[in-house]
Amino acid sequence: MLLTISALRAAGRKMLKEAEVDSYVIDADVLLMHVLGVDKNVLLMESDRVISDTDAERFWVFVKKRLGKMPVQYIVGKCEFMSMEFVVDENVLIPRPDTEILVETVLSKEKSGMKGLEIGIGSGCISVALAHHGGINMMGVDISPKAVDIARQNASKWRQNCNFIVSDMFANVSHRTLFDFVVSNPPYIPTADIEQLGENVKSHEPRNALDGGPDGLRFYRDICRDVTEYMTPGGRIYFEIGYDQGHAVKHILCMAGFSDINIIKDLAGHDRVIHGTCS
Repeated sequence: MLLTISALRAAGRKMLKEAEVDSYVIDADVLLMHVLGVDKNVLLMESDRVISDTDAERFWVFVKKRLGKMPVQYIVGKCEFMSMEFVVDENVLIPRPDTEILVETVLSKEKSGMKGLEIGIGSGCISVALAHHGGINMMGVDISPKAVDIARQNASKWRQNCNFIVSDMFANVSHRTLFDFVVSNPPYIPTADIEQLGENVKSHEPRNALDGGPDGLRFYRDICRDVTEYMTPGGRIYFEIGYDQGHAVKHILCMAGFSDINIIKDLAGHDRVIHGTCS
């Protein structure tokens, strides 16, 4: 029996739905588009196109991975962020729409040509987006060599000359360069809360990109302890924060000598970004 796009699409949706995958409609379509190398218009306009056995087999391999709770972004190896496509795998956190608020906040305050440092680059999406959309000169560090490799791929993909290096915080950052701002989306989930996360997150995304210590605030304290040594006077710091961490992180920034501290909320009205000025 010949398989068409329509038949395979319907079968994939049915299997994912029966497994109680909430996003079964979108997921089946994304996986099928990835296998065929087509866009949504082809799925709709060429639904009677016959699919080869090889492509059908690849599709079912991907569906089975999704049934195992692997995020779609890891299965297809890419994710959209700030209207840009980024390479991702299980060595880096999947970029979230909420993090776009962090990038947009930086872009609203920092000018083209400024020097920025990102702590914990992961996929590099924040730094590359700042360079691409804002003309900002970005350096970024991450403790994971595999994450740095992914970030470099993404910088190359978007032809941005970001300087990404392996470093535990500031360990390999020279004091000779002072930065106009520092930005970070650090791990901020309390250790005990990680087991309450969805299976797709806790079993597939890198734990070291999630675990913020007993109270979720470890990395804010660690960064703020040394960050002013690497900043120009009047430079700014920008953090993404958990939905209920605004007051606590503001206190950490105050104790580190930052002033003019502001908390930005997301569309749901939760704390999402905090920024302050180096005295």
